Amino acid sequence: MLLHINRFLPLNIQRISNKFEACKKVGFRTCKLLFWGLLLQGGFSHAPDELTYGVDVTMMRFCGILQRIALSYLVVALVEIFTKDSHEENLSTGRFSIFKSYYWHWIVAASVLVIYLATLYGTYVPDWEFVVYDKDSVLYGKILSVSCGVRGKLNPPCNAVGYVDRQVLGINHMYHHPAWRRSKACTDDSPYEGAIRQDAPSWCRAPFEPEGILSSISAILSTIIGVHFGHIILHLKGHSARLKHWISTGLVLLALGLTLHFTHLMPLNKQLYSFSYICVTSGAAALVFSSLYSLVILKPPH
Repeated sequence: MLLHINRFLPLNIQRISNKFEACKKVGFRTCKLLFWGLLLQGGFSHAPDELTYGVDVTMMRFCGILQRIALSYLVVALVEIFTKDSHEENLSTGRFSIFKSYYWHWIVAASVLVIYLATLYGTYVPDWEFVVYDKDSVLYGKILSVSCGVRGKLNPPCNAVGYVDRQVLGINHMYHHPAWRRSKACTDDSPYEGAIRQDAPSWCRAPFEPEGILSSISAILSTIIGVHFGHIILHLKGHSARLKHWISTGLVLLALGLTLHFTHLMPLNKQLYSFSYICVTSGAAALVFSSLYSLVILKPPH
């Protein structure tokens, strides 16, 4: 999230006189992120002991962390560009003036959250099957099935995040070594990676995309929160006022995320990029950033 703060500050500070030129710059940066994401995580890189060159496009991984950053950057940058005039018109003094000035950002954030939650809990996930492509497995080439037929589940085999990726990206273009393989149901070496148990459920061998479509849409909300912290630097001039806002917002987000987790309303889940995970990580980042700001900016001169 701190990456997004530093990324958007120049966009806020510079006077955007030509929105078309600004959009071209954003589009170019987005394309660069997508290019490097596909190059680094699409299967073009090979281990030192592998002498096979090239990439099988039928098994290329489409998503990755850089693609997620590209999507979040594109959406929030366009909102920043096309709502700049409303920022200046609505800029006022008051406790919640910063939220009123950037109300379009929060409308987008609310829309993203509604889309994510509605899809996550409202999508019906049917039974599905996949082919085992692990050449080291005794089940290589076999078709395994996973029983679901449920709605609103967050477990590894039957969540809507994986279902959306399988339908849109295709199961062959997803990550073939997901973190869920390290769970107790899959390996005796849990929480470390190890050989998959013979009696492990079929989904332990299935691909899953942790940086998939739905979880990347959810990451837009995290980006908007990060940009909000960047706006504080622009509009609040006093160090104490900035720290007060960052710390209070961070504590609220942290408390909200932990409450959602421990009440089992929405458990922390990095693989699904759940709303509780966004709140906890954003809140923790705000507190860490406040600490670093205090150490660096408020450090007394020698």
